[in-house]
Amino acid sequence: MTLDKRLQAVADFVPKGCKVADIGTDHGYLAKYLYEQDNSRYVIAADLNAGPCEAARKTFAEFGLEDKIPVRQGSGLEPLSAGEVDTVCIAGMGGKLIADILAGKKEVFAGLKTAVLQPQNAARELREWLLANDWHVADETLAKVDGRVYQIIKAENGISDDKYTDIELLVGPKIIKKRSELFEEHIIGIRTGFEKVVEGLSKVKDLSDEQNMKLQETKEKIKELNSLL
Repeated sequence: MTLDKRLQAVADFVPKGCKVADIGTDHGYLAKYLYEQDNSRYVIAADLNAGPCEAARKTFAEFGLEDKIPVRQGSGLEPLSAGEVDTVCIAGMGGKLIADILAGKKEVFAGLKTAVLQPQNAARELREWLLANDWHVADETLAKVDGRVYQIIKAENGISDDKYTDIELLVGPKIIKKRSELFEEHIIGIRTGFEKVVEGLSKVKDLSDEQNMKLQETKEKIKELNSLL
């Protein structure tokens, strides 16, 4: 069983020897991989719903890991106790939901050193939330699966001296620095979303002051994105 490139990128950011919880584990594939690649890790698989928890248990039983990886049912960090893990993986959810999950159980969040996050959207808002809560972006990468480019963020507890521009928060400061082979496609994907906003607002006959401001700001964002290509 191999992970797709998205989950592999998440796994690659998980520290060796850590105590890690896979939040939203689904079938448990990531949790299984994390344990098999480094059995010094303590791995917990957690999910909100009973179905995915049962699927994860079947995956672990199939590979003789049912006694190695506990499965917990519950919302976000709720199934975890304070100090039980120092790392969490949260993949395949919206950026705002990921932030809500991290904020949902403060005593667990306070004990974390690393969070490996793969937001489906609102990556900028997630980065802003991390910075506002005294975390920093330690590393980032891109992965492409089924024609879609995903952002993977490795965040670490602690304040950084790095100051990010608005466009860096949008695109990803480490992603800009690395400029991987998926960088151009990533930029074009973000730009396309802004172009749709401009197209929609351009069809409005009488723009309000607020709409006109949004139009101008969006055009400026497009210029900034183009400057990165």
